[in-house]
Amino acid sequence: MSRTFLFLFSLACVAIASCAGGTSNNTVTVNTTNNRTTPATPLPAATIDELASGRKVYQTNCQGCHKETGKGGPVEIEGKKLNPDDLTSDKIKGFSDEKILGYIMNGIEDEGMPAFKGKLSEGEMRDVVKFIRVELQKMPATSASPATATSPAGGSSPATGASPRY
Repeated sequence: MSRTFLFLFSLACVAIASCAGGTSNNTVTVNTTNNRTTPATPLPAATIDELASGRKVYQTNCQGCHKETGKGGPVEIEGKKLNPDDLTSDKIKGFSDEKILGYIMNGIEDEGMPAFKGKLSEGEMRDVVKFIRVELQKMPATSASPATATSPAGGSSPATGASPRY
């Protein structure tokens, strides 16, 4: 019995000592059979969570004017007759993400589009842009914004020089 107790006591002491906060000599084994250098996997342009967030924000804040499909068209909001742009049109597809973001942030007062700066976070607004690109405009999730629209956010339309309607 004394030997068994001594053995169990020694075993417990070793276990406690190995779990105690000492230095760690953990090593990581890396497969070195492939001599190729593989670049880090790029993050996708829009994750499922970003698209879900963008969809929710769009449904809450944009759908009343731009409709579920993004096609826009004549609508009356709070007694005002508006004609929001078709977000699926080639004109809007040609805008850069930053330009669309600028319109969402700053609004287009003359056209009846409210500014969402201060109402939505920048992340929420970017999620809406991603939702518009992927779900409404059917653009690939990993594509960059069109390079043809280089005017600053909130500026004039590259095609007409006029502010677009939203």
